[in-house]
Amino acid sequence: MKYKKTTSVREIFFLLILLIMFGCSTAQVQEPPFDPEGTLKKANDLISAGSYAEARELLEKIKLKDASQQYSTLARLRIADTYFEDASYEEAAVEYETFLNTYPYSKYAPYAQYNLALSFFKRITSVDISYSYAQRALKEFEKLRRDYPRNPYMDIVEDRITVCRRVLAEYEFSIGNFYYKKGSYNAAVQRFTGLLENYPDSMKESETLYYLGLSYENLGQRDKAITALNSLIEKFPTIKRANDARELITSFKEKK
Repeated sequence: MKYKKTTSVREIFFLLILLIMFGCSTAQVQEPPFDPEGTLKKANDLISAGSYAEARELLEKIKLKDASQQYSTLARLRIADTYFEDASYEEAAVEYETFLNTYPYSKYAPYAQYNLALSFFKRITSVDISYSYAQRALKEFEKLRRDYPRNPYMDIVEDRITVCRRVLAEYEFSIGNFYYKKGSYNAAVQRFTGLLENYPDSMKESETLYYLGLSYENLGQRDKAITALNSLIEKFPTIKRANDARELITSFKEKK
């Protein structure tokens, strides 16, 4: 009986030693507390160096591990920036829009809205394939101007809006001119009048008025044709198209 009691005490003693040793080793391998501020700085350095995928990995960690939520909001925005800086504008637009839907009143919201608009603006190339991008960019720039009137990008935004409207006007004119050449004069009139209503004072206004007049004439609506041509003459009296309009009006009178 004494032998069994001594063995039991030894087993308990060694078990306690093992538990203490295991506890110490576990404490030694525990990860240090997560540092969201330092991680964000590393991510920003990676973005500056063009290592966008690596930066996103760190930013995703901040989103998951920042218990204070102090840095996770900015991490979400910087994820969008990694796509934007890498010219992945479609992905950037999705991330900026998600950020704005989640944090519409954030101090970073004007920045996100501006870059959302730029994500479409940057994809504007030739008129024939850029209509949808210019249309969306215009919508987002106007939203920035309306919802964040104190944004620091106002002067640039006005220039960007002008470019978008020019692209859209040129597109509408190209479609109207296509219908005119095809002989679809009603469709041409619809496009030309829409252009004049939606994009007043565009660079295509004089050409639009001229071909609107010709379209009305081909439809047998001479009074409307003369009204369009007179508008051209009054607004642009010195350009060549004004002389062409005067000659057309004279020819109309000679045909009576």
